[in-house]
Amino acid sequence: MTRREMVAVLGVAPAAAWAAPEKGVPQPVAFDAVEVAGDLAKRAGQNFDRLEAPYYAPPRVFASENAQKWPGDVEGRTVLALTLLSRSTHREARYLDAILEQYPGRMNEDGYFGPRLDLKAIDEQQLSGHGWALRGLSEHVDWRRDGRSREMLDRMVRNLALPTRGQHSSYPIDPVARKHGTGGAFGDIASQIGNWKVSTDIGCDFIFLDGVTHAYKVARTPALKALADEMIARYLEVDLVRIQAQAHASLTGLRAVLRHYEETGDQSLLAAAEQRFRTYRAEAMTENYANYNWFGRPTATEPCAIIDSFIVAMQLWQDTERASYLEDAHLIYFNGLGRGQRNNGGYGTDTCAGASDPFLKVRHYEAYWCCTMRGGEGNARAIQYSYFSRPGELTLPMYGDSIATVALGGGKVRLRQKTGYPYEGTVTLEVVSSSVQQPVALRFVAPAWTKSHRVRVNGKEVAAQAEGGFVVVRAGLRAGDTVHLEFALVNGWRDPINPHTIRGYRAFFAGPLMLGCETATEVKLPADARLSPDGKGQFRAEPGGVRLSRINDLNELAVAESDPCVRQVLFHAA
Repeated sequence: MTRREMVAVLGVAPAAAWAAPEKGVPQPVAFDAVEVAGDLAKRAGQNFDRLEAPYYAPPRVFASENAQKWPGDVEGRTVLALTLLSRSTHREARYLDAILEQYPGRMNEDGYFGPRLDLKAIDEQQLSGHGWALRGLSEHVDWRRDGRSREMLDRMVRNLALPTRGQHSSYPIDPVARKHGTGGAFGDIASQIGNWKVSTDIGCDFIFLDGVTHAYKVARTPALKALADEMIARYLEVDLVRIQAQAHASLTGLRAVLRHYEETGDQSLLAAAEQRFRTYRAEAMTENYANYNWFGRPTATEPCAIIDSFIVAMQLWQDTERASYLEDAHLIYFNGLGRGQRNNGGYGTDTCAGASDPFLKVRHYEAYWCCTMRGGEGNARAIQYSYFSRPGELTLPMYGDSIATVALGGGKVRLRQKTGYPYEGTVTLEVVSSSVQQPVALRFVAPAWTKSHRVRVNGKEVAAQAEGGFVVVRAGLRAGDTVHLEFALVNGWRDPINPHTIRGYRAFFAGPLMLGCETATEVKLPADARLSPDGKGQFRAEPGGVRLSRINDLNELAVAESDPCVRQVLFHAA
């Protein structure tokens, strides 16, 4: 829906009818400000339970099957996941302290995992693994202000990261030189090029970049900034498509670019990040908003990359306030990330919908060695992204049952949110307590698949306006007040998002939810198909009565690689 159409639906005045709040990008609320409930709480809890299985507990976490290939990877991802899940769910992680206590004894004499750095044979997989080790320690320092974690972080930076300055500018990015096999599920060292032992997971040095930029956010030293600048410059030189870069590494590097933009204010980094995300979206995104594992090689999806794409989309919306990025985040969250979670709480891979056929199938039940830990950050960020604020303004960019305490400038408000989204167009905010004295701009996200918005404050319909992909209402917030939003969800056909998708097919969506048909043989839907509700996330396509259902229900179903839960998700019109 266009802004003009939304204004017509609401019957409201233009944006100039009242003043905008103080400038500056909206900021997500602190982790401790949100108590999440509903489906997101369930998914985060399932993931947390899985991350307390024996594989992720000491000493087993230090002895994974890929520890020799990727030093620091599993233990780094695990600390990162447990730290963020603890912060966002307010649940104590059973093994987090014990893992960190054992870190020093598992490291080499220089304070990092694996062999000592050889600048004549730099192992890109060792650096990549330490991207996660740096990030986990950085998040723990940010949370606990823990001196032990800070000391380990500083030593890892001093003895592993900084000595590589000057080497990343020669990181091998020639597409011809990097074509050395496809690698397996774990990735392998393919060859040595110059001073670099390069991986089949092409570009995984840029996972290390993510750790470097996060460490710079903590330490703020000129040497770390110089290293980050060097690595970003090389990252932006890579032709992701020609080199067939790993999507996960590329998106993790993109998150690093955005973090560095937010720390330095360098506008060129934001412009470059937008361009890189457009490339990813056009060249390596599946029709259910997941990913090709490598650019140009759609062998499987990878939840690590899906989570990165969700975070990137949210960061781009925050930094630009362009509604299209927020819509991407919704679609990635519900259809890519939601689909990837299994009923044991872990995350697994699927086939690439649209790359060669119209079906979506489970490929690997669980990538427990990488994607399950990354699910911790995906769920934690989804919780944190529930609310954003600026002085005098509260933004709801995602909807979900929750309680939040938000500082709005001049006071705090505690709110309880109940919503039917993404199945129904209802959102209710109840003010539990408030010290806010002035009216506040409440911004409710209004994606393109919503229409006919109506806002009521304490039961009375009020004027609102359309602004930047949001329905905005100005209201005083006193204890006991309620603000209720109703809207209709738009159902129907949507064109492919990837130009490489098989020709002649379209997808069917109910609001933000991609729908699929459980069938072993291809079916067609009428060009004028309409949906009749048949339960939560279940529909009948009429005429014909073909049963369609949401694809993001694998965390509720018993699936396996031998029973891949085949869904047709792209259709020819009958």
